[in-house]
Amino acid sequence: MRRARLTIILLALGFTCCGVDAARSEPSRIALVITNSQYANFPAMSRCAPAAAIARDSLRAKGFEVMERNNLGRGEFDTAIGLLARRVAAAPPTAAVMYYCGYAAEFNNRSFLLPVSAVLTRDNDLLSQGILVKSVVDSLRRTPDSAGLVLLDVFRTPDAPSGRTSPLAEHVPASSFAVIAAVNEANGEGATALALGLRDEFSVADVGVNSVTNGLRRRLAKEQVTAQVIAATGDAALAAEKRPAPPPAGTPPPAAPPPVASIAPPPPAPLPQPSFKTTPQQRVMVDEDQMSDGDRRHVQTVLANIGYYSGRIDGTFGPETRAAIRRYQFEIKAELTGRLTAEQATKLVNSMR
Repeated sequence: MRRARLTIILLALGFTCCGVDAARSEPSRIALVITNSQYANFPAMSRCAPAAAIARDSLRAKGFEVMERNNLGRGEFDTAIGLLARRVAAAPPTAAVMYYCGYAAEFNNRSFLLPVSAVLTRDNDLLSQGILVKSVVDSLRRTPDSAGLVLLDVFRTPDAPSGRTSPLAEHVPASSFAVIAAVNEANGEGATALALGLRDEFSVADVGVNSVTNGLRRRLAKEQVTAQVIAATGDAALAAEKRPAPPPAGTPPPAAPPPVASIAPPPPAPLPQPSFKTTPQQRVMVDEDQMSDGDRRHVQTVLANIGYYSGRIDGTFGPETRAAIRRYQFEIKAELTGRLTAEQATKLVNSMR
């Protein structure tokens, strides 16, 4: 009799552990939907709001936690991308989707997404005011065991040459994240072809990175849009309907739990003692010429954490670091020299505390 009871208890524990392992193995789902439709220096776009709403609802229907951001300036855009990257890194494995609808522009054959605050008087203004597409993908693909989609539903600026598209494949390496860009005509009506295609692809029971990529590729080829696709290096599930597994044949029913003995209520908890938090001491930086190798690496690390820098943390301030510094200087309304003063460096490194 005791042996039978012990067998039942062990079987019950085994099923419980299997359930815990299955729950842990299921990836978390998170998405960022950015709608930039009200620009300070470009015509407003009526198509982005309905397109983003379709993308948001399609993702939520599949269990994604959706973060929505509308009409982002330069700093807000960087913050949103950085938050998504941190959320992806915090709980791998993660299925992540980033959807953007708004203007895009090009410089030196590189694609940039435009914040609503962008003022482009010269082509190279994109270096300080635009969001480099490659840096967006880089911020997501660094996390192992994560995969997903980067969906760029973009419109050309009014002064952009007609028919020109940037060769994304030359600058965005293939990774576990598929990149799908659709260049739309501003004079169209209603939601975009990319958003409608996403809705259709997410309407099926099981959704994967490759199935969505291939479906959107076919859909966009039939529409009046210019599409570019960088396929993921491998497939990964984005969502799947849960199907309960049948119990093994001959499994005995679990034993009834023993009666619960009454337990006396615990004594009242002592009153919390007041705590006194001390403000962390700020790190004081020196001028760039006097920085140590550690100081320079720390500056690069902070620039990377806020989404301005995607290069190596090597203590060498090359062109990518200079461009990241100019982006930061633009954000704090300083002269775009690409070189940090002691005051600017101190403000930068303490902004992440």
